[in-house]
Amino acid sequence: MTLLQAIDLGVKINTMDGSLEIIDQVSFSVDRGDKLGIVGESGCGKSITALALMSLLPPNSQISGQILLDGENILGLTRKQLCEIRGNRIGIIFQEPMTALNPVKTIGSQISESLVLHANLNKKQIIERVVELMECVELPVKRFPLNLYPHQLSGGQRQRVMIATAIACKPDLLIADEPTTALDVTVQEQILDLIKDLVNQYDMALMMISHDLGVIAQTTEKVMVMYAGQVMEQGNTEDVFKQMAHPYTHGLFSAIPKTGSSLITGRKRLQSIPGQVPDPRNKIFGCKFADRCSFSSDECRKSRPEQTMINQKHSVWCYHPIKTGKD
Repeated sequence: MTLLQAIDLGVKINTMDGSLEIIDQVSFSVDRGDKLGIVGESGCGKSITALALMSLLPPNSQISGQILLDGENILGLTRKQLCEIRGNRIGIIFQEPMTALNPVKTIGSQISESLVLHANLNKKQIIERVVELMECVELPVKRFPLNLYPHQLSGGQRQRVMIATAIACKPDLLIADEPTTALDVTVQEQILDLIKDLVNQYDMALMMISHDLGVIAQTTEKVMVMYAGQVMEQGNTEDVFKQMAHPYTHGLFSAIPKTGSSLITGRKRLQSIPGQVPDPRNKIFGCKFADRCSFSSDECRKSRPEQTMINQKHSVWCYHPIKTGKD
């Protein structure tokens, strides 16, 4: 059953240079229990998409299209109605916990905030629930009292507080926006394992946003590859990662460091995608990846590619999809 569906989602932000199109006709769906990954370079619109889903964009932005939550378009809801959804139906783990957490509020008060707003619990029950949540994220209150402040915790511990805050009301959908940014490899693995365990424990749908293909492979079953605010490729994670039908997807995989590579000796030098993500101030009528693509043709620069089905659950938006012969 479909939980969340975005239909031709568009985001424009009004600036001194005019109205800039940041997200352009993005469509996807998340079923109950789904694990969807959104991947792409920095600046491709992944986080803006997540903020649009929760109506947390700045006041100078305009959203078009539809965002359906259980069939209801939440873009038409009042501010009060949206507040009933945020933290209750949809929870989010922000990218940087040190800036997302309030530095002058204790961790206990921040975890309990959504419970106070949404749960029909008395003060004692709220404290008991917060203690339970702390245990769930492996921060037992005997070692981490609820009166601690964010600056008294390490980066990994702050991220665990963010996770506890996001799952406090057992939301239907958990959005994890680069949840392992600035964490070392060991802590990153612990956080990813924790998120997976909690998603399964509470039967939540997961939307994992990352530029790290390894994180997406480890945590998701479906994936959407974004570039410059558009969807380039979409489908089951296994199919997309095996086929890499879009040249951009292929470029992302080619840029992954290989075992034995050495920047000192120059052996097996890292590959990169030439150029950079286009400036949204420059209007592009064709494929936005054309200027960086070795397969591009005149057709690519004239009009935006239509959806091409690789198989029943795998799509690509490209005039020249790569054919690997792997089915």
